[in-house]
Amino acid sequence: MKNAVIIMTKVPVAGNVKTRLQPTLSAEKCATLAECFLADTVSKIKLLQIPLIIAFAPVEQRKNLLKMLPDEQMLVEQTGVNLGEKMFNAFQFAFSQNLDAVVMVGTDSPTFPGEFVTRAFEKLSESDAVIGRTADGGFYLIGLRMLRKEIFAKVEWSSPQTFEQTTRNIEKLNLKLARLPDWYDVDTPNDLEILKADLAKNPDTAPQTFEFMKNLSAEILRLF
Repeated sequence: MKNAVIIMTKVPVAGNVKTRLQPTLSAEKCATLAECFLADTVSKIKLLQIPLIIAFAPVEQRKNLLKMLPDEQMLVEQTGVNLGEKMFNAFQFAFSQNLDAVVMVGTDSPTFPGEFVTRAFEKLSESDAVIGRTADGGFYLIGLRMLRKEIFAKVEWSSPQTFEQTTRNIEKLNLKLARLPDWYDVDTPNDLEILKADLAKNPDTAPQTFEFMKNLSAEILRLF
C-alpha cells in the first residue's frame, strides 16, 4: 500500500500553544515545550521511513515553522472552521496524492511508541479505520483507508466525548474500526507529572522533550 502520515500541529509561538500549562510554565517555556513535542513527533515518524505531511496553523507562521523543520518539504496549511473540518481537509489533501491509507497524529502525545504507527497501517490493511484513545477521552491517532466527512461531524472537539463521538460516527457508517492501545496526551500540569515519570524510564521515546524536562528549574519541578 502507498501510505503517508499527517502531523497536525500549531506552530509553537509563545502565547498560542500549551496555554493550559500556564502559569506552571511561562508562555515562552510552553512554546519551547511544544517545539520539543513537534520535533520528537517528526523524528519518530521519520525513523519509520513513511512519507510525512505537516498540516500546520496559522499560515502566517510558515517561515517560523520552516526554521524549526528546515528539511520538511510537504507543508500544508490547516483550513476549516473547527478541528473536525481541519482534520477532514488535511485527510482530503493526503488522499488527493493517490494514497491507499493515511494515519494522522498530533503532537500532544510525544512519548507514544512509533510502533503504534506501524501497527495502525497493518490494521488498515484489514480495516477501514483505526484509532487510539487518550486518557482524557480524546485520541492521539486516527487512520483511514477511505475518507467520509461524516466521521468528523457533530463531534465535541477537545472534550471527554471526542473519542466516543468519533468512533460512533465511524460505526454508524458501517466502517470496520480497529483499536490501538490507549495512551496519554500532555495538556495540563498534572499531565506534566505523568510525562516526567514516563521519560525518567523511557527517555529515548522523546529525547528533546526529555532534555527540556530535565532542565526545568527545581522551583518548577517542586510544583509537580
